Amino acid sequence: MTPAADEPFVSGPHLVREVHPDMDTALGTLWVAVTRAGGAVGFAPDAPEADIRAAAVQAVEDVRAERQQLIVIGADHTLAGTVFLRTGVGVQAHRADVLRLMVRPDLQGRGWGRTLLDAAVAHATALGLEQLMLSTRGGTDVAGFYLRRGFTEVGVWPETLRLGPDDLRDEHWFQLRLR
Repeated sequence: MTPAADEPFVSGPHLVREVHPDMDTALGTLWVAVTRAGGAVGFAPDAPEADIRAAAVQAVEDVRAERQQLIVIGADHTLAGTVFLRTGVGVQAHRADVLRLMVRPDLQGRGWGRTLLDAAVAHATALGLEQLMLSTRGGTDVAGFYLRRGFTEVGVWPETLRLGPDDLRDEHWFQLRLR
C-alpha cells in the first residue's frame, strides 16, 4: 500500500522475534492513545495512565518469555498498531486467543486493523492451530468488524465488563475455525 503525500509511512505487519528495549514504552503510548479514544482494549477511557503502562510492561514481558506473540505495524518510526496471540496449553493447545488488536487513532479507517488481524490469522495457520478465539466489549461496533472477517459469535456474557459505576457492558466471544 503506497501512502498519499500527507500519509505517514507505515511498514508491516511484522512478527516481533526480538523485543526492542523501548517496546514497553512504545506499546504503552499506543495503548494509552487507543484507550483515551474509547478503544475497547481492556481499560475504561479514563483509566489511570500508570495502570495502562504497567499492563504494557507485562505484555512485553509475556512476549519476551514467549507466553504471547506480537505482530506490529510501524508508522514514521513509532508503533502504529499491534495484535497479540496467546497460544493455548493442554486441552487448548489447538487454539490461540487474539488479544489487543490496536491501531493508533489517527491511522484508523485505513485498513490496518484488518491487515493486523489477517497477519494474526496467517501466523496462527502457519503454527498449525485450528481456531482463534477473541472477545469484544459490547456497546461498540467492533463485533461487526470480526463478523465481516469470518469470525462467528459463540457467546455473550451479560454485564461482565464495568467501565464505570453505571456502565456495565456485555462481553461478546468469537471464534474463527482455521481448518
